[in-house]
Amino acid sequence: MEISCCLCLEGTRIILEDEIGGEDEGSSYKCCRGDVHVKRACFYVSISALVVCIFSTICMFFGVYTVNLWLDIFLIVANTVVAILMMIGLYYDKAALLVPFIVSEIAQCVCFFILANYVLYYTIVFRRQKFYQKFDQMLMVISIYLGIVICIGAIWAATKCYHYLRQKAEGIYPDSGERCMWE
Repeated sequence: MEISCCLCLEGTRIILEDEIGGEDEGSSYKCCRGDVHVKRACFYVSISALVVCIFSTICMFFGVYTVNLWLDIFLIVANTVVAILMMIGLYYDKAALLVPFIVSEIAQCVCFFILANYVLYYTIVFRRQKFYQKFDQMLMVISIYLGIVICIGAIWAATKCYHYLRQKAEGIYPDSGERCMWE
């Protein structure tokens, strides 16, 4: 995979090569039905996390935020930092730099699961709401559950990549020719 850098110097590229030769022990470090290596999947997860942070920041400039402005700012900054840490960890093959992403995503999943269940309980128990209010709340609950499912997939890919990088650093898993370099 080759990514041309448009913000940096002209001709700067990032090249990620992660092809595993054969279907031996390298096949255990693939995801998406064996099509994508976990290191590349983590790269995609970190890019998508940064895109979501940029989108949330743009929405905040237009006055759209969820529960609390300062909570949203904290979450955007924290998610940006852990996504950048994960990209640095992938670049330098440092498994420890993937841990903040995994921990923060698990904590966010737990908090959003509690929030979704609270809203669901409130929607069912509180009877003085109009239909459109209940409908909006149910859409919010469904979107939170969908976000949790997507987040669990990202956690799974990052955890699998963490184990891959750790075993590679310990020499348990041989170098597969996978590298990340600047040209």
